[in-house]
Amino acid sequence: MRQSTTPHRGQDWMAQERATDEWLRPDRVRIEPDPLTRLMIARRATVERVVQQLRTNGRVPRVCLYALAVGGHVPTHSLNAARAFAEQQGWQVATEDYTDCHGTTGPMARPGWDQVRQRIRAGLADGVVVLTQTMISLRLDEYERQLAWLDEHFGFITLVIPERDTAAVQE
Repeated sequence: MRQSTTPHRGQDWMAQERATDEWLRPDRVRIEPDPLTRLMIARRATVERVVQQLRTNGRVPRVCLYALAVGGHVPTHSLNAARAFAEQQGWQVATEDYTDCHGTTGPMARPGWDQVRQRIRAGLADGVVVLTQTMISLRLDEYERQLAWLDEHFGFITLVIPERDTAAVQE
């Protein structure tokens, strides 16, 4: 029987215990886990797992480059940084770059991001390289949904500037 690779969406026993403790002792000081760190750890684990599987099968990971354009200008610096990162990893970079206009829309409403997802779903690419997590979404819930979708389709997102470093730049 095959084990599911779909992430478990329900609360685990520790989360249930934590919720009960919060309800019983609301005055107690608690340290909340940083959501960006949690997402960074999950993203990196997916990248490592997928890349290792590909290399074990004798394949070089194939990646797309994705960036957001501001004011209609081609995001040359972002794409060049993503390309340099991918080449440094020894990955095969797609000949076509994928871009969308910077705006308020989420990733699901962007045609360039949709094309990246289609390539991964079709098995034409294994992952996508972007400069920062904010190029995918400023909202962590949207970003997490994209990570989960790619993980379900045996793909990955890798960032030139990791989540924690992006947060430090924004502060």
